Amino acid sequence: MTYIPLATYRLQLSPNLKLKEVKELIPYLHNLGISTIYAAPFFTAAPGSEHGYDVVNPHQINPEIGTLEELEEIAEELRKYKMGWLQDIVPNHMAYHPTNVWLMDVLEKGQKSNFYTFFDIDFAHPEFEGKVMVPFLGEPLEKVLEQGQLKLTFDETGFHIAYFDNVYPASINSYPYLLQKLADDSGNQTIKEKLQHLEQTIASDKLDIARWQQAKQDLHSSINDDATFKKLLASINSNQKALQELLDLQFFKLCFWQESQQKMNYRRFFTVNDLICLSIEKPEVFEKYHQFIKQLCQQGLVQGLRVDHVDGLFDPDKYLQQLREMAGDNMYLVVEKILEGEELMPDYWPIQGNSGYDFLAWVSNVLTDPSGEEKLTEVYQRTVPTATTDYEKLVFDKKLFILEKRMQGELQNLLRLLQHLQIVPQDYEEIWYHALAVWLASFPIYRVYGNSFPLPQVAHEVIEKAYATAMEKAPERQEQLEALRKVYQPDLSEPEDLLKDKLYFVMRSQQFTGPLAAKGVEDTAFYNYNRLISLNEVGNSPEIFNLRPEQFHKHMQGRQQQFPYSINATATHDTKRGEDARLRINVISELPEEWEQQVQQWIDVAVDLAPGMVPRRNDLYFIFQALLGVVPMDEKIDDSLIERVQEYITKALRETKARTNWTNPNEEYEEATKELAQKLLKSDSFLKLFLPFFRKLSHYGWLYSLNQLLLKLTCPGVPDIYQGCELWDLSLVDPDNRRKVDYSLRQNYLEELQKLDNNETAQLHRQLLHEPESGCVKLYLLYKILAVRNAFRSVAENGDYMPLQTTGKYKNHILAFARVLNQQWLVVVIPRLLVQLVPEKEIPLGNKVWDDTAVILPGGAPVQWKDELGNREVTANGELSIAILTETFPVALLTGSKV
Repeated sequence: MTYIPLATYRLQLSPNLKLKEVKELIPYLHNLGISTIYAAPFFTAAPGSEHGYDVVNPHQINPEIGTLEELEEIAEELRKYKMGWLQDIVPNHMAYHPTNVWLMDVLEKGQKSNFYTFFDIDFAHPEFEGKVMVPFLGEPLEKVLEQGQLKLTFDETGFHIAYFDNVYPASINSYPYLLQKLADDSGNQTIKEKLQHLEQTIASDKLDIARWQQAKQDLHSSINDDATFKKLLASINSNQKALQELLDLQFFKLCFWQESQQKMNYRRFFTVNDLICLSIEKPEVFEKYHQFIKQLCQQGLVQGLRVDHVDGLFDPDKYLQQLREMAGDNMYLVVEKILEGEELMPDYWPIQGNSGYDFLAWVSNVLTDPSGEEKLTEVYQRTVPTATTDYEKLVFDKKLFILEKRMQGELQNLLRLLQHLQIVPQDYEEIWYHALAVWLASFPIYRVYGNSFPLPQVAHEVIEKAYATAMEKAPERQEQLEALRKVYQPDLSEPEDLLKDKLYFVMRSQQFTGPLAAKGVEDTAFYNYNRLISLNEVGNSPEIFNLRPEQFHKHMQGRQQQFPYSINATATHDTKRGEDARLRINVISELPEEWEQQVQQWIDVAVDLAPGMVPRRNDLYFIFQALLGVVPMDEKIDDSLIERVQEYITKALRETKARTNWTNPNEEYEEATKELAQKLLKSDSFLKLFLPFFRKLSHYGWLYSLNQLLLKLTCPGVPDIYQGCELWDLSLVDPDNRRKVDYSLRQNYLEELQKLDNNETAQLHRQLLHEPESGCVKLYLLYKILAVRNAFRSVAENGDYMPLQTTGKYKNHILAFARVLNQQWLVVVIPRLLVQLVPEKEIPLGNKVWDDTAVILPGGAPVQWKDELGNREVTANGELSIAILTETFPVALLTGSKV
């Protein structure tokens, strides 16, 4: 029977949160109602890694985090509490780092390395002569050599070429070259014998690793203290020509890091040079990479796996089938998958679901006011006249920018592949280059799937959309675009070899449409289109301003039918801002006129305070919304907050790629903007204007956060709590959302709440609702609903999702649904559009607010219900009065059974 978590708790394992600390958290998490720890990658990563996605050794736990023995102790402890472990794995890429032994073996031995085929490297690339690109120099190689920054070094592990802290193994071809020089200089017969022995060792097709290591150690013992050798080493390091001769013998080519924007001969994660992708589709690579992961599954140390960036794989369909076979039918499997618009995951994948970005978007959008869309668009146009409000055009332009300025090498490689396969002609390269760029930028989703022709019907629909967009953007390329479309939709009567080549290109190209979407949209367009930045979120889109309740219900019904055990996430390590900050900013959709008045006043203050250089209007518009999201409810604006905001501003400005960027930072503009942010947050005149509006958004925002939490815990799917989000989450983008969590505070709060909960419920509710600053009201709702979810687990996991109608004066201000299974019922009720409903500082409680508003129950529903938050019995005569349900708390969960 497949393991299904009741609720997961996401932990960012790192040197700041080790396995020993995790073990100590287990009683607290169990007490909270969590069933499963959901851990960031814990495999050995590049030294000092704070996130774990830069794996260098997938065969062991990162010593900076803990040991296998500690994980075994945790597993034993989890079993006592009937809890489990969901482990994030990273099959798409590894770190391009000197501690990556597999990759360094390729750099040292070339084709004789056992790992030569493991990495997605184009050794046939015409500009690299069979070598691997190493794009980590701070300047062009000629300047690096001129400045004497490269050094040949030698120790018991052999010769290395060092560039500051980056140390790369010298190729096996370097050894005969260097020993011959040493033999010529010394005339030493022993050296000649060593040379002969080394030549014999490296002559075999595949080098025996142990034998080669021993040979290097013997060599070190023989020559390290030799005066002639030391002289030779010094001579080479002081001679540019000698170093260049040595570099010519390497299996790698050292390059200035910015060259990777124009050319690239390995697949990298997005545009990150120091993450090199794997060829996981090759059986030997899959087997070797998953060796330890398989052990963890077989030993019962993990009960689930979460696959990072499944879209980066050459053949996701095949990979997931292999993973399922390896992990077994009992393993809970989910994938990280960004879905665009109405896109659905392939229903044939042997998984339980995805990691929840779609759920995050749906919840956020159903809590946004649709009436604000047009008004906020107009406000944005008036306030920032230079900003584009054509989001679709912006996305296309930014994708094209990324392709032509940041992924030029990848684009050239794909065109070269088309030419090599003789699918497109060698001539008119510029025309085809442009056509291919337009084609790839026109894909409306991350990628299509399929490993045989014809592709699935849903893929054809995407291809037709891409073609239509491409034709609209570049009608002059019609001939080339039609030819590209036919690569994806070939005539099946074509020769088998040609079909095979076309399929290879299709699958290969789809490894780049995802990174293109991520870099062009999430990491560029999202920082340029600032109408309402809470919508600019991973898995969401400003194009979808709002979901009507009926649309939300439709999504939830589909989720229950297709992937009922997908994760329900509202915050992740990748989200652009904290889950509660996002909903606070959403409130602007209900206050567009007031927002316009406020932001204009703030801009005037900013202009007066600006230190000589006034930031772009669009940047200010973004920063003001970010400030509304990040300031805590107690309004404590200290140096720590200012520092966090300033770090965020640097990242945000560079992601816009307007006045500054990561490649060529405009530090003067960045510093001026950061200095202005500091002045604003310390300015009495600004805060006098800012805080009243902030308080209004903050009040409605935390009420919406309760809605979000209740939906996450009761809608179809497995609820996930991101670390620390038991209390208010006002984080900014990473690394801010990986700050250390104060668990002792949360434990104390939980224990106190559980003591108080046994007393007068109404009194506890009053206290929590009138002192929201601490976040205890959120923690209270979390542990209470998790307890209900545990008691009614079957209906929470497998119950049908039934939208409920409302009636009465404020029927449009309620969203309600039921979960039903075998005569067991859960009914969920949340308020919406609160700005229109209650004045600032008031809470939507009781008859004073709700009047005759009620939820209509369908035929066959129970008559007797338990109000789980009010801890009382409720009788229904065909409907549930909202005034009664919300006497003491603004959201409601009822349970009932039809006997």
